[in-house]
Amino acid sequence: MPVIRITPLIALLLVALAQAQTVTMHITTSGAIDYARMIARDEGYDVKKTTVYTFDLLSGPGGQPFHQGYTAIGFDINGDPRNLIVINNNTGQAIDYNTCEIFDYPDLKPFQERIMHLSKAKKKTAQELADDVGCSSPKVLTKPVSLVGR
Repeated sequence: MPVIRITPLIALLLVALAQAQTVTMHITTSGAIDYARMIARDEGYDVKKTTVYTFDLLSGPGGQPFHQGYTAIGFDINGDPRNLIVINNNTGQAIDYNTCEIFDYPDLKPFQERIMHLSKAKKKTAQELADDVGCSSPKVLTKPVSLVGR
């Protein structure tokens, strides 16, 4: 059996290649719902009113992901759909699947940075996120709305 010698340069290249690989993250249900609550709060909703505002993990047929590569959370007000928030499993970035609104509020950054650090992924552009979910004109939301009696 031939002996394979790994030189220090080859070893360094293998380590660099392994580190460059993006790892798909699993976002827990509770983590995704907490994140969606932050988004709803930034949208101006008092999410402490749990009888009014509800959040549910959504999946596709047979328990498959609602949208590949994303964790989907439905945000309802009195049982009526408000947002369909999909969270990219590699970047932590969130977009509304129906309205093409990208949630880029300041308080979401720590979650996104943690996910990107663990996954070794790079932040997607607004257009890349929109392309992922099949919408064309993304609107990036960066300024939270104050709670206004909602």
